[in-house]
Amino acid sequence: MLLNFVLGNCRSISKFGVPVRSMVVTGGHRQKTQLESLQEGVDVLIATPGRFMYLIKEGFLQLSNLRCAVLDEVDIVFNDEDFEAALQSLINSAPVTTQYLFVTTTLPLGIYNKLVEDFPACQVGMAPGMHRISPGLEEVLVDCRGDDRSEKSPEMTFTNKKSALLQLVEGSPVPKTIVFCNKTCRKVENVLSLFDRSGTCVQILPFHSALAQESRLANMKEFTNSHSEKVAQFLVCTDRASRGIDFPGGDHVILFDFPRDPSEYVRRVGRTA
Repeated sequence: MLLNFVLGNCRSISKFGVPVRSMVVTGGHRQKTQLESLQEGVDVLIATPGRFMYLIKEGFLQLSNLRCAVLDEVDIVFNDEDFEAALQSLINSAPVTTQYLFVTTTLPLGIYNKLVEDFPACQVGMAPGMHRISPGLEEVLVDCRGDDRSEKSPEMTFTNKKSALLQLVEGSPVPKTIVFCNKTCRKVENVLSLFDRSGTCVQILPFHSALAQESRLANMKEFTNSHSEKVAQFLVCTDRASRGIDFPGGDHVILFDFPRDPSEYVRRVGRTA
């Protein structure tokens, strides 16, 4: 996950400069271990909103010396009630001198206006690659409309997209493919399972809310760390995999369903190239 990626960067940087103590606090890990590490003191804390709010509420986290707070993916989470509650807890607990840094891949006007309203002194810095896809990315549009004379329905659309997916699986297999869906994850998993009933050519790794967190993390770890020239891995996922996760080695990204929010396109295709 992205939290561990950030942690790794913090530790790498500390080797070549001033040593800093950094740690991750998130659900799905032993709370006792995290609390023991916090008691020893920390310079950089990397947290999810839920675990952060718990630590503040229970008095396990003191922010009286906080200098800077970095909040990622604000274009996605800024309208989320849980995130807003976590942000308010942060503001209430931190010194007034704390600097806030908001990071985002895209910057919709509504989010920009809300940031300026809540933080009038906020300044915008635009990175060169913002709102852009990787220059090494090749995009291919596959026409799944079918015959002009055929009936147009959600079922027929799925059938056409299924055929296109199987043509790619059979004709251009690669080690690692990420398939993004909106609500069709299970149906896509079934399509791939029926294609390779023996499971010798295709490995299906779901990553969406229908699975428990432990299963999702295990599948992501398998997709990230394993490699086989004989078995093609398919990470079938929702936008959950386009946010807060960093992994190398994705060969193809398939948008089986086009994102409801056009800004998600940049995140989805950013999982490769």
